Amino acid sequence: MLAWLRRIIVSVGIGGFSYALMLGFMVLSVIYDKEFEPVINSAFDTGRLITNWLDSLVAGTYWGQIAVNHLRERVNMTHVVLSVPAIIIAAIVVGIPLNWLLGGTRTAIQRIAMAVVSVPATIVLAIVLFAFNAFVPEAYAALLRFADAIWQASLNALSSWGDSVPGAIKLTNIARQGFSGHHYVIMALCSVVASFLVNAAFALATKSRDTLTPAQKSVACALTRSRRLT
Repeated sequence: MLAWLRRIIVSVGIGGFSYALMLGFMVLSVIYDKEFEPVINSAFDTGRLITNWLDSLVAGTYWGQIAVNHLRERVNMTHVVLSVPAIIIAAIVVGIPLNWLLGGTRTAIQRIAMAVVSVPATIVLAIVLFAFNAFVPEAYAALLRFADAIWQASLNALSSWGDSVPGAIKLTNIARQGFSGHHYVIMALCSVVASFLVNAAFALATKSRDTLTPAQKSVACALTRSRRLT
């Protein structure tokens, strides 16, 4: 039970830290709008390339075309692309040490591997969610309401820190005029789910080896060597 609680804490930590980084990036993009313009344009082009690539993969399939069209028309792929660096940083800076501090029994290599795998898992999960949410419209609508509530709470917090955080008031004013950051929230939530699933998968994959006693391990090694000799 404690191991699963640790996995939940690590996953929530990754998602929360990645979302904080996304908010920080948004503040910086408002303060240094001209300097960040090439980054925004690059993210826009990357999002369009991803959508076009997915379109080529599902060409000729009815449901595939519906999913990609939904992705193109209703999802801000620029925000999705811009959120990826924050997720990578959070997985490395928070996921690995937090797993260790909370008593993770895995080796450093395994913790690094979990962090590396969780990033593409997050991206895949997010794209599947954004593309195929038409099949579960009510559930996705509830998710959007939840994400928007978190986004609005984040804006309120930034607005209250306006005197100490440069650009915070300007960002909140822009957001109130129609800029929506709920895709950042959903990406952070996807990172929570993906990191938990990856952590659980690693745990299940190594469970049989971890539950062996030292005597059982020595017997298993001896049997393996004898089989190789024969």
